[in-house]
Amino acid sequence: MNGRSRSALDRAREYFVDRGSVNARGVVRPEIVDSWERSRNAGVDATQLALPYEPDLDFDGSLTHCARPVLDDLAERLSGMSVAVVLTDADGRVLERRVGEGELQRRLDEISLAPGFSYAEEFAGTNGVGTSLEGATPALVVGAEHFSERLQAFACAGAPVRGPDGALAGILDVTCLRAEANDLMRFLAHQAATDIEDVLRERGGAGVRRVMAAFRATCARARGPVLAVTEDIVMANRAARALPAGDQDQVTMRAIDVGTGARPWQERVLLADGPARLMITPVPTGRPVGVVIEVVPSRSNLRLAGREEPLHRVLPAPPAPARSSALPNPGPGLDRPLAGLAGDSRAWRTAARALRTAASAARSTVVLGEPGTGKAAAVRAVHGEMRPTARWITVDGSDPEAAVVLAGYASEASASPQGSRSAATVAIRHAEALDAAGAGALTALLEEVPPTWWVVGLVTAERTPEHGQIGEVLAGFATSVLVDPLRRRPEDVPLLATALLARLAPARRAGCTPEAAALLAGARWPGNVTQLADVLRRALAARPAGDITPADLPGEFAVSGTRRRLTPLEAAERDLIVSALVEANGNRSQAAAVLGIGRATLYRRLRAFGITDVGR
Repeated sequence: MNGRSRSALDRAREYFVDRGSVNARGVVRPEIVDSWERSRNAGVDATQLALPYEPDLDFDGSLTHCARPVLDDLAERLSGMSVAVVLTDADGRVLERRVGEGELQRRLDEISLAPGFSYAEEFAGTNGVGTSLEGATPALVVGAEHFSERLQAFACAGAPVRGPDGALAGILDVTCLRAEANDLMRFLAHQAATDIEDVLRERGGAGVRRVMAAFRATCARARGPVLAVTEDIVMANRAARALPAGDQDQVTMRAIDVGTGARPWQERVLLADGPARLMITPVPTGRPVGVVIEVVPSRSNLRLAGREEPLHRVLPAPPAPARSSALPNPGPGLDRPLAGLAGDSRAWRTAARALRTAASAARSTVVLGEPGTGKAAAVRAVHGEMRPTARWITVDGSDPEAAVVLAGYASEASASPQGSRSAATVAIRHAEALDAAGAGALTALLEEVPPTWWVVGLVTAERTPEHGQIGEVLAGFATSVLVDPLRRRPEDVPLLATALLARLAPARRAGCTPEAAALLAGARWPGNVTQLADVLRRALAARPAGDITPADLPGEFAVSGTRRRLTPLEAAERDLIVSALVEANGNRSQAAAVLGIGRATLYRRLRAFGITDVGR
């Protein structure tokens, strides 16, 4: 493209930006004009570049996994050249970027062409990624053809990547500086996209087919619930579909959380109908691509029911579990957030609905959850809503006197079997800690409980004890509810932070800046709400006035952009780096010396973990 035509293109673009039309169509390609019009209609600012950032994308999904060998090969072929290779998902969000050290990398960072940022046309205007997405065809955009002024120094060629089903899976983009643009870019992008499609068909299609085959084979021999989980789909047989929604979610999330190991394993869980065993079998195709889960109920359920039957007979028949017919119709609105408690995630609403349903029918309930998830607060809130006239009774299972207290309530219950006394809610905290005497007293209470009493056992774990008398007692409860940890409901963290700040500093009206809120929402929270409250308390002490900023959070929260879940080893490495930087007051050279690594290595790890201004 010579200087004269480039100048004419510049003038044509300026005219379009000012007036919304093109005065020299022979200068601008029709596909570029169409893209300019879409960009203008989407409200893209031609002078600025404000791109959304999503740190929680699936950066290690099947598309990225299949594309990496192709990206590695292409990056090696282009080594020594000032060219970047970029992979995005079907929404234009960058998953991978390959670019050597040097000026181009710095320039690309300035325009946020980096993992997590979206280059869809509605945000970035005309560009190789977004324009290729819109037309679902290869696109080459050079210099002033970009709608945004910030991108005019570059040239980019994008090519669609389609999955085995023909649907658009993502975009392969080749980007360089405008002065180095040539037609080879379009060829390289198209060829690399085709190579990725071949790998997707070979691995992805074969993987799904193998998972489906394993699923069908398991269904043929197991008459109970069977599910298959891959990165993209969940399959369930009729018995699995008949499980309560909460049980289906729990089984699926258990498989996802544990991951796809190389060998079969078993997990024990507490479902609505009692304890069950999950038999999880990975399905590998080079690497594990999915798992098949068979749900086997515990035989103790049958003994408690007073009969011995084949395991498959315990499972509810479609379309709904048999025992659900005895439940009152929960009706609409029972999955609303709990009054007085912060939280609006689907998981929190599901737990609220299950608790309200159990409370309205006074069904004995086991409430499971990690320490600090808010189990007791949720039960108390439901008691206030659904049973406002009932007595509230709490018993601590770790108290040495718990057995005596429970025996007293069992005697009271036996004296009024028809519920002539006032209704009551009996919440046994740390029920798993009850000794043999306490388990016996709880059994007596359950046997004598009037229909107006709601007995709730709170267990500080995601499953009940597998052995011992208390495990058998808890298995006899009518239903169970799992309160998910904060790491599974990050959307609740900002709401909880606001509520906790109001409680911790009611006169300050302190809040969190958007950056601080994003860091809190992305944390793992092994201590759940209790840990969140402690972190905010420390942040308030560090910031006597004003809103909480990232600098006020503990060192481990200075990670602003880890783009995937870290392995335990990586998390330990990240924490060591953060500690060294804090001790060195942010001095990178000193921290590298303490860690025994070079500065270049430290900088690479800082970028990988998203660590920004720790210690400074």
